[in-house]
Amino acid sequence: MPAALRYGLYSLIGLVALIGSLAAAVVFLLNPNDYKPQIEALAKEHTRLELNLEGDLGWSLIPLGLELNAVNARLDNAPFLELERLVARVGLMSLLKMEPSVHTFELQGLSVDLVRDKTGSGNWERVLPESEDKAAPDEKKAAQKAAQTEGTKTLDFKVSQVNIGDARIAYRDETTGQAVTLDAFSLQASDIELGQAFPLALQFHVANAEPQMDIRADIQSVLKTNEALDIFQIDKLDSRFELAGAPFGGKQVTATLKGVAKADLKKEIVSLDQAVMTLANLTMESGLTISQYSSTPTFSGKLAIAEFSPRDFLKALGQTVPVTSDPGVLKKLALSADIGGEPGQIDLGALNIRLDETTINGKLTYTLDSGAVFARLNLDKLNSDRYLPPATPEDESQNQQAEAAPEPETDLLPLDTIRSLQMDIGLTAGQLIASEIPVTQLKLQATTADGIVQIKPLSGQLYEGTFQANATVNAQNAAPRWQLQATVSDVRTLPLLTQLADMQQFSGLANINLAINSTGNRVSLLRKNAKGQADFSIKQGKLEGTSLAAMACEGIALTHKESIDTSTWPKVTPFEDLSGALTINGDNLNNTALTAQVKGLAVQGQGLIDAQQLTLDYKAGLKILGAIDENPSCRVNERLKGVVIPVKCKGELASEKGLPCKFDTARFRDTLAEMAKGEIKAKANEEIDRGREKLKDKAREKFNSFFK
Repeated sequence: MPAALRYGLYSLIGLVALIGSLAAAVVFLLNPNDYKPQIEALAKEHTRLELNLEGDLGWSLIPLGLELNAVNARLDNAPFLELERLVARVGLMSLLKMEPSVHTFELQGLSVDLVRDKTGSGNWERVLPESEDKAAPDEKKAAQKAAQTEGTKTLDFKVSQVNIGDARIAYRDETTGQAVTLDAFSLQASDIELGQAFPLALQFHVANAEPQMDIRADIQSVLKTNEALDIFQIDKLDSRFELAGAPFGGKQVTATLKGVAKADLKKEIVSLDQAVMTLANLTMESGLTISQYSSTPTFSGKLAIAEFSPRDFLKALGQTVPVTSDPGVLKKLALSADIGGEPGQIDLGALNIRLDETTINGKLTYTLDSGAVFARLNLDKLNSDRYLPPATPEDESQNQQAEAAPEPETDLLPLDTIRSLQMDIGLTAGQLIASEIPVTQLKLQATTADGIVQIKPLSGQLYEGTFQANATVNAQNAAPRWQLQATVSDVRTLPLLTQLADMQQFSGLANINLAINSTGNRVSLLRKNAKGQADFSIKQGKLEGTSLAAMACEGIALTHKESIDTSTWPKVTPFEDLSGALTINGDNLNNTALTAQVKGLAVQGQGLIDAQQLTLDYKAGLKILGAIDENPSCRVNERLKGVVIPVKCKGELASEKGLPCKFDTARFRDTLAEMAKGEIKAKANEEIDRGREKLKDKAREKFNSFFK
């Protein structure tokens, strides 16, 4: 080795030894506690903090380390930060090799108080003086640029141990009164190295003031990240949360989450695999992958909720379990679905929901940017009455009080919400029972867009017949416009009217064509503005509670100048066909063409129905066609055929006594007078005809005698 090179190497070794000796001398000979006043003064000079270094300060050379004890800082004469202990040690040789190796990082008893005052200013915003605050954005940009430049280099570092214990951060907002505290925070990690898996444990407690709620968490996992810090993977995730507070009715609820989570920040892919989540007695298993999450995300995976009891679930969450007419419902609920869809959509395909004895299958799609909902669902059977509260005598009393003193009206539709909705819902049901009305083969297609709701069609089978309806609600203006067209074919009326309006006056097979429109967003306005037309016919029916035959016979008996007792006659009127047309004008239903075929009678009538009061004001005529009853006083001769027996119907339409109809004696007097006039005229014509015959006979005799 040349002498110059040898002497140069000796000089370098000597220089390193000298620097090391000086560093050791600084560490061992200088006491950092002697410089506490200067450090506190520098903090006060460059910040608004009043720094107080109560505990010992320490440092070490191998490993290179720093230790702080019992540090606190005040801001604006109020507590801002406290620290019990901070220890940081880094291997000196690892720094020289540009492979930093952290031996220990320990943080104990950190406490920070963050306050936003009534002006909306946060105390953390006042740590630095205004001049430094203004320069901060430029400094941040420079730091970000430097970080980006350095980020192109591969960072190689190791951390032997990280321990954060009993940390606390409190936040209070004086403008809203909200207060949130994160305390009992601890973090443990060891053998941290990029590209290698290492254990990570977290524990914390969160207390929220409004609503009052407490969350305690214990999270265990194994974390792995690549050297570029853009790929993360969490294995063996095992977390447990204890929830309590006002939302849970004072009860403590346990939730858990297990699984594997992955994130590729560069490719924008996040996934959760083998996930098992529990909340009280609910268990959900899922596998979900989200890609392109910052622009137009795409979802794929599966979702399954195992069968559980909704009643027990609500009890466990401290919620009130609804009282149902059938206490056996809400015992079983399960769900499964495939998660997918086009970019920007969440699609639940192969959707299967099981609620008690009901099964719902289909597909549901939600579009993220527009909020549009698309659904095609099939329901096998459902009795919705089982899920309603049971009727009680108190309910009937409240209904009577409500009728006596109705509550102020409110709007029927949330117009702003409807204008923002985009929905396309298709539903089929094998059997649906609502308000004790059974509907089978139900089909419903409903769309909502640009403030217009369309139901086209709504159809099904009902009481041995069928129905179909189309409806439109245009909610683009303040007064929404309603249109309805409906057709009913061969539906048995008695059970339907009994359930809808507690009316038992009509039975038979109903056929109805209805077209009606109205405007308004309250029931009173819809009634007032209703316009439309309805044509109806009822075949093979009965008019319960009313005997038109008895009324006709009362009139017939009077024509015979006889009396008849019909009080024991059955109060029922069978008919073959009853038809008519109604003109709808507000609450008034005007019937101008009522006809019916009854044994021995042809019924014709006209009048008004008040739909709000459910009252009737009708005038009808019973035209005698033939024999009506075997009672002698009700005998029908040729003289009575064609005579119209007047009937008057006025009163409550839904009376328990039947229709408010009776024989109209006042109008019948006119009938008798017309009959008398007719009889006199007939007799006069008969006498005239008889006289004419006599004259003809005499003239014939004289003519014959002339030729004898």
